[in-house]
Amino acid sequence: MSYLELPDGVPLYYEDRGSGPAVLLIHGWTMNSTFWGQNVGPLSESNRVITVDLRGHGLSGKTDEGHTLSQYARDVRTLLDHLGVRDVCMVGWSMGTAVILSYVQQYGCDLLRSAAFVDQSPRFLDGEGWDFPLLGGYSTTDLAVFTQGVRHARPSVIKPFIAACFAETPPDEVIDAVYAETTKMATSAALSVWYDMAYADLRPVLPSLTVPTLLMYGARSKIFPGELDAWLAARLPKAQVARFENSGHAPFSEEPDRFNETLAAFLRS
Repeated sequence: MSYLELPDGVPLYYEDRGSGPAVLLIHGWTMNSTFWGQNVGPLSESNRVITVDLRGHGLSGKTDEGHTLSQYARDVRTLLDHLGVRDVCMVGWSMGTAVILSYVQQYGCDLLRSAAFVDQSPRFLDGEGWDFPLLGGYSTTDLAVFTQGVRHARPSVIKPFIAACFAETPPDEVIDAVYAETTKMATSAALSVWYDMAYADLRPVLPSLTVPTLLMYGARSKIFPGELDAWLAARLPKAQVARFENSGHAPFSEEPDRFNETLAAFLRS
């Protein structure tokens, strides 16, 4: 087990495997690095693969402080500096993509070789002229109902959300196992960053991401339905799309072999 003490004293858990071009895998909201279990091995055959549990998540330190996209991005920068990484491909699943965009907002493309987005929108909330909010339509009322549910009846809200992440509903035991991992994050911390992410609008950052960017999106995503990948590709300077026809919100888990092959080919290119 490897830990880095962040500047504010929070221990950050990470793993560093393989050799070659560096790849940083950044997980989604309330998740952790164990969700990359089907990807790290194949990718580390020809790459240096770094995984991290963002503060408050997984095996990292539990704290009520710093649960914002901008702080998560600063933590990532601290990790890269600690490891001496100067040329990395950042891969972000869901909230992990928002962390990448926050990183670019603060640091530009410094230390970035490339990036990969895995099924995430740069804006959660509804808005005039915006076709790709969370769940196809997410208002401030929806936000209030969801967050109150998380606060007072967390499993009854999060378990259906987990089920919706997949094109085909998983067995109950799989949903329970995923939920158990999410409970490693305190409810208060989970809500803090959810609010931050829900009110963020990262669309203005997109033109600043000038490195090659791979868009890995599930054609059957219920979390972000529609052709969000095509919308992003038209606004990112160097984007290419890899659409996963049999996946929802988690193509790295639903189609792991194709995901690994697609990402490995992008890394070689």
